Amino acid sequence: MAANPKMSKQNLKVVVAEDETLFRDFLVRIIRQRFGFEIIGEVATGEEAYQLCDDHRPDLVILDLRLPGITGQELAERLINEQPEAKILIISSVEDPKRIGSLLQMGVTGFLNKKEEFSVFEQAIEAVANGNIFVKASAQTQSDSPDVLDQKELLETLSDREKQIVVFVASGMTNKEIAQNLGLSIKTVESHRSNISKKLKIFDIAGVTLFAVRTGLVTL
Repeated sequence: MAANPKMSKQNLKVVVAEDETLFRDFLVRIIRQRFGFEIIGEVATGEEAYQLCDDHRPDLVILDLRLPGITGQELAERLINEQPEAKILIISSVEDPKRIGSLLQMGVTGFLNKKEEFSVFEQAIEAVANGNIFVKASAQTQSDSPDVLDQKELLETLSDREKQIVVFVASGMTNKEIAQNLGLSIKTVESHRSNISKKLKIFDIAGVTLFAVRTGLVTL
């Protein structure tokens, strides 16, 4: 799988923070072999990750949610406040829809379960590096999403702007393309998408597309 041409291999700097050595090595191997990004640090604690980020201001930060010391969530919150340009992918072996929604609302760019297959990690890294929100939820997490009968009511909780963005997401547009179309910043689009995910309890593009079809926002 080749790296997406939207990403610059030469300039993209990555920090990986994961306390399980074998899993950290797995992530680093994907990043180096599949994408050719520059790994500026691979560490096991939140404190080490924060220092690296403070020194080097990476473009992409991959964090275990439960790091020793400063947790992944605490570190993500710091980075979002101090380095809002950084893209953050949270990884965890535990899924909680409310926690995922909270992370997206905070400004995290992606969430991924550690149990996913190799190819899904590639998809997640590529999407987040390009500034797109990526959340791969398990069947158990997705079962907590609202059923069809509730979706018409949920549609009414969305603002007109959020409905526009749902349509664009369902049509396959990236955050950059949506921002250009609506005359917004990419950060504003990411914020809208986080709000949409929280309101709908839907955390992946396929789910958003299905919601848009079922509620009549788009037709296939």
